[in-house]
Amino acid sequence: MKAFIFSLAIYFTISVSASSQNAEHILKKMDDTILAVKDKTADAELETTNTNTGKGNIKRAFLMQKGSDRKIFRYTYPQSDKGIATLIVPDAVYLYLPMFKKPKKITNMAQSNTFNKSAFSLSDASYLPYSMHFTPTLKETTGTDYILELIPKKENIAYSKLIVYINKKEHYPVKIEYYDKKNEKIKEASYHYKKIGNYWVADVVVMTDHSKNSKSTIKMSNLKINQGLKDSDFTVEKLVPEKK
Repeated sequence: MKAFIFSLAIYFTISVSASSQNAEHILKKMDDTILAVKDKTADAELETTNTNTGKGNIKRAFLMQKGSDRKIFRYTYPQSDKGIATLIVPDAVYLYLPMFKKPKKITNMAQSNTFNKSAFSLSDASYLPYSMHFTPTLKETTGTDYILELIPKKENIAYSKLIVYINKKEHYPVKIEYYDKKNEKIKEASYHYKKIGNYWVADVVVMTDHSKNSKSTIKMSNLKINQGLKDSDFTVEKLVPEKK
């Protein structure tokens, strides 16, 4: 009997370890799929809607992105926003308003703060390599997806956990559920990916914020990838348009 219990304990330990390694492998493959796109440019449309009233607004911008943490949004619509630009770089966000002629660093910006009054937070707008920042557990496998639970490795992550649905064949995220510190689901993102050459790129992202009755949809068109953009293309100076 003791031998049986001992054998069962060993089996359970090995099973848990294998499951953990499998979850880490799946999450790493998701990161690899997304981060294989080194840079991109696109015309972006951001539509934000109040889910209670149905009222909303649409903004359009030209997007430049390098890696997971460098982005420039240069707004083209509506007319009142034309020329406004936002720069996101590691640990900083800058805003350029044409009327002031000078970029300004946005201070005291928490990860949970909204990006341009949308359902996206600043942390949502920057892709973090999930395998570096979360400990994964494989919760379920369906016919099409792996379902992982992700627990933050550090307390500065705005969420208590994420539930991520990962396409089994192509290893991109299909859906992410976000839980607050009270372990209540407050947000949910869904993704549509398209293949460009040998790479999978998200061209539609829908973020629903249940706590604020807000839904935002980003649609990308004229997508171009891996053009060799440099870090020097994402500086404060680049926010100021060149004089013609």
